Amino acid sequence: MKSKLLKTKQKNSTVTLFAKEYRDCLLSAKHGLERESIRVNENANLAKTPHPKELGSSLTHPLIKTDFAEAQVEYATNIHKTIPDALAELTELHSFTAKQLKNELLWPFSMPPVLPQDNKIEVGQYGTSIEGRKKTIYRNGLGHRYGKKMQTISGVHYNVSFDSCMLSVVSEKRFQKPLSIDTKSQIYFDTIRNFYRISPALLYLFGSSSLTDVTFIDEAKSYKQLQKLDPKTLNAPYATTLRLSNIGYTSKVQGKYPISVNSLKEYASDMCQVVSKTYAPYKKFNTKATNQLNDYVLQLENEYYSLVRPKQVPKGEERVVDALMERGVEYLEIRLLDLDPFSAIGVEESRLYFLHMVLLYCMLHESPKADLVEMAQWRKNQEITTWFGRKNDTLVHLMGKEIPLRELLFQLFLELQPIADLLDENDATGPYSRALEMQWEKWDDPTLLGGAMTELDLNIHKSSFREFGLALAKSHKDELLQLNLSPNRMKYYEDLSEQSIYEQKKMETLEGSHLKKNQKPIQIKPLKLCSEV
Repeated sequence: MKSKLLKTKQKNSTVTLFAKEYRDCLLSAKHGLERESIRVNENANLAKTPHPKELGSSLTHPLIKTDFAEAQVEYATNIHKTIPDALAELTELHSFTAKQLKNELLWPFSMPPVLPQDNKIEVGQYGTSIEGRKKTIYRNGLGHRYGKKMQTISGVHYNVSFDSCMLSVVSEKRFQKPLSIDTKSQIYFDTIRNFYRISPALLYLFGSSSLTDVTFIDEAKSYKQLQKLDPKTLNAPYATTLRLSNIGYTSKVQGKYPISVNSLKEYASDMCQVVSKTYAPYKKFNTKATNQLNDYVLQLENEYYSLVRPKQVPKGEERVVDALMERGVEYLEIRLLDLDPFSAIGVEESRLYFLHMVLLYCMLHESPKADLVEMAQWRKNQEITTWFGRKNDTLVHLMGKEIPLRELLFQLFLELQPIADLLDENDATGPYSRALEMQWEKWDDPTLLGGAMTELDLNIHKSSFREFGLALAKSHKDELLQLNLSPNRMKYYEDLSEQSIYEQKKMETLEGSHLKKNQKPIQIKPLKLCSEV
């Protein structure tokens, strides 16, 4: 891969942004983490219990919610200036949860535990308020469209916002303009395109889901890539991440409506189409028995499956894309991380340092606009890498050329090395250098990849996927229980839970008399910008 660092000519001299004078700006960023995980009982079955009241209200709690299923816990940390601080808060949230779960455990894998039939999986329940009912109806729609089993797949999201000092420098050098909402957003979209280009390398390095329980796959379906390791376990021997394969978080319907990432305007215009365009096959779900928010291609913007999303924090009932158009892109949500099954909190530090470094790399390289052909290649790359990434001869497309996946990795590592040296000031023991070294080791020895390590453990212990997952879950819970939260921190989390329950009840009480008199269908605020773009 022969790409050049972003450079600007000034008086016949070349100025690179990967220079010592910009080191502090490169290091400055804001970090946040989200982690999803299924609650299971001691038999590795999906928990049938409601979201624990000790964890507060899944509707109004700021840090602990549920994702798709009632049994699917979702954590969302605050924003932090350092990666260790974000991880510290995520660890505290897990430790607090472990102390409340009694006989239940958090499933350590992205691919789900033992599942019942689709219609037996309960979607998230958020109470009787308008917002609560909207969330449940939205999840009902997801279940009808994609199947509830697929929606129980879990992952980690890494949210990162570049510092204004870095963005300002890029804006001046790339656009010859001071930083503005427009130039800031364009820098993020330039980053997104480059991220998609090198994404096969990340799917390879961080994929940890080549196994799944037999209950995940409908017996009526046949996937030739899957084989039975034992009566309870399915395995795709060359897979990196089944979570992001065509049996995971992907959609053939959404694939028919590619969303441009060339600019905020193009992204918003395309998004307007899919959140306001009826998709005929979805009309059959417009009943009280099988409800959904609407029969559009996407009920809401967040239904769109992608490896990375441009994000802005909505205000009140503001729609996601309206917030983006009003205030521009604030941060990127990186969505391709599988849960690390060997981590009690689902993610370990080196992955985040590596991702931060990759995002800086993507931001500061030239980023040509992507046409529909290249976007189709990104989707093909994802499908090939998720199923066959661990085959030595796997090929992917980069900028119209076909290259070996291992060559993409090798070249990426070479180009990241000087960045790691700069960020760590040539200290080989620094966090970025260590993170890069750990990924180099996976290239040298593929048995260190997440999928390979899990398969090896199953073989050594002669256990099934569900048995091994249960053993890991118990080990993680023991580890988290041993972490001592100070009395002040325990009280802080207990107060958050109590306050969130109070806030939900307050919402329901205020709306109660109105709801009894006017039981109208849930209305979704239309996208303001759809009439403008």
